[in-house]
Amino acid sequence: MADSRAVYSVREVARLLSLSLGSTYALVREGEIPARKLGGRWVIPKKRFHAWLDECTVAPIDDPEGWA
Repeated sequence: MADSRAVYSVREVARLLSLSLGSTYALVREGEIPARKLGGRWVIPKKRFHAWLDECTVAPIDDPEGWA
């Protein structure tokens, strides 16, 4: 059965993004990752998270060696 929950936990998002739990909490608190605090706990709506992730862009690197 597929997971029918509407939200991710911060721990799940940290795992999905390959970030530390502390870094992920910081991004959530800063509003970088779309989240809501419910009952003293942060949750990340799955649809909003994936829309946010799809919109994230990385600026192109002019120097192919990465030493701009």
